[in-house]
Amino acid sequence: MDVLNPIYTEKTVCQDCYKCVRHCTVKAIRVENGRAAVLRDLCILCGHCVEVCPAGAKKVRNDLGRARKLLESGKRVIASLAPSFASEFPGIDLDRMASALVHLGFWAVSETAWGADLVAKEVALQLSQAQGGSILMSSACPTVVDFIAKYRPAFADRITSLASPLLSQARMLRRLYGDDCAVVFIGPCISKKQEADEQGQDVAVAIDFEDLRTWLSEANIHLPLVKAAPDVRIIPERAGKGALYPVDGGMIAAIKSWQVPEGVRFMSFSGIEEIARALDDVEDALSKGRLKEPLFLELLACPGGCINGPRSKNRTGTINKRLSVLDYGQNRSAGDLVKTLEGHGPVLAQRWTGRAVAAESCSEQELAEALRRTGKYNREDELNCGGCGYDTCRDFARAMLAGRAESDMCVSYMRKLAQKKANGLIRAIPSGVVIVDARLSIVECNYNFARLLGEEALQLWEAKPGLEGAALEKLLPFSRYFLDVLDGAEAIDRDIRFNNRILHGTIFGIERGAYAGGVFQDVTDPWVQKDRIVSQARKVITRNLAVVQKIAFLLGENAAETEATLNSIIESFEHTGSSRSGGEAQP
Repeated sequence: MDVLNPIYTEKTVCQDCYKCVRHCTVKAIRVENGRAAVLRDLCILCGHCVEVCPAGAKKVRNDLGRARKLLESGKRVIASLAPSFASEFPGIDLDRMASALVHLGFWAVSETAWGADLVAKEVALQLSQAQGGSILMSSACPTVVDFIAKYRPAFADRITSLASPLLSQARMLRRLYGDDCAVVFIGPCISKKQEADEQGQDVAVAIDFEDLRTWLSEANIHLPLVKAAPDVRIIPERAGKGALYPVDGGMIAAIKSWQVPEGVRFMSFSGIEEIARALDDVEDALSKGRLKEPLFLELLACPGGCINGPRSKNRTGTINKRLSVLDYGQNRSAGDLVKTLEGHGPVLAQRWTGRAVAAESCSEQELAEALRRTGKYNREDELNCGGCGYDTCRDFARAMLAGRAESDMCVSYMRKLAQKKANGLIRAIPSGVVIVDARLSIVECNYNFARLLGEEALQLWEAKPGLEGAALEKLLPFSRYFLDVLDGAEAIDRDIRFNNRILHGTIFGIERGAYAGGVFQDVTDPWVQKDRIVSQARKVITRNLAVVQKIAFLLGENAAETEATLNSIIESFEHTGSSRSGGEAQP
């Protein structure tokens, strides 16, 4: 576990399925030795890999222990409660939740939505000073800010020069109640953990709703049974329309509760992929001069807003969640925010510095070489199937060159490689080998199988090695045995007379109703006869040794002599037959 990284991989659990790569919008995953690890410098902490990992190998750092130690330190610790708690714990109002948190040991509770009100008022002020055609983007979501800074740095200066609601709230709380107080955030967000890591002087620890549930359970606090304490501290006051921030469009509603000039346009986008497309459109609109009035973009990383945050209990379903937040935020007003903000405006200022991810460059020659490592020699070989997790084979090749991917992640390449190895093994086996499908059409066979069938089959082999598609019924009179194993019968092992020879055949099912295989030996060949004697001798030992052991006290040394005699026979035939059997293989 990387203590500095809020998301990490439990490598012993990772099952190299590459699902996290497929679902990571920014491909911040490195696969090494079949195990996927999150690349901290590329990750934007959206948490999608944690959600989709089928094995549960992607983990979120647990900061509950740090929060508990902070409470035990004797400091005045304030819980910053995200407004999305209303959808996460439906039916639990603010007073009841605040009472439960105070029971856990918090000195007081403050709504993160109060910080959202501070930000909304400042955004309204910036919009009132904005020029026609200018664009402002919200700084409320740390994941979005990280995404823009790393992957769309051209828009970094469009982000409002304001701290996030959490940081704004924490800074104001410390101004109001002293620097010796500490703030612990509680919400559905993973990127808030990074915010606390980077801004530890303002936010001491960030825990998520799953942590809170664990904490309440261990403290035997059942929320529906908690009674609201009449003197519970909700500081410095209850929030206004900032309570609507968890739903898409909520921030816009909070901004509009202040004085916003006529003509300012507002748009809301949620989900990283939708945001990426929106930024493409913004570039197009700017290049064509289509923006005449100021435009504010509310951007939230999670589809539907924070109510579907990565650490919420259920990320599906939005109607009931939205209703819970709308109920929580109804009849809210700005309160005394104007008085609170007097002289404290600079506290909210934040400069967003670019940490752009350098574009990976490679020559066409390097790209072609990487593609060849996965069996792709021309454009027709590039299937772009996405099985590796990348949209195109060329994206995958670039990831290999950057050290983030391995050649065996290519499903089509590994399938072809496995087929080549299987074919090579079949060709090297001295026995005749054949694989057929449900229609008894040959899928693959080796030279020795064609040789056993006779001259006509050998001529067919010369024309089409492997005899793919040939009808087995026309080549073997006993093909009915294959139908038996295809229907689910046990493997058939018997001697069969064919073309004045005796063939020993083992016919077995590979996939019921789909594929069956057969291995045949001409038992009249000298080397086969020797192998059969060896096999029979082994069977004698296996069958009789247990009995010999039971009556060893009667036989005495005779049992050992019998086993030694049989083993000498085996060794004699193996020594004389091994060179012969090796020489029978055909290319």
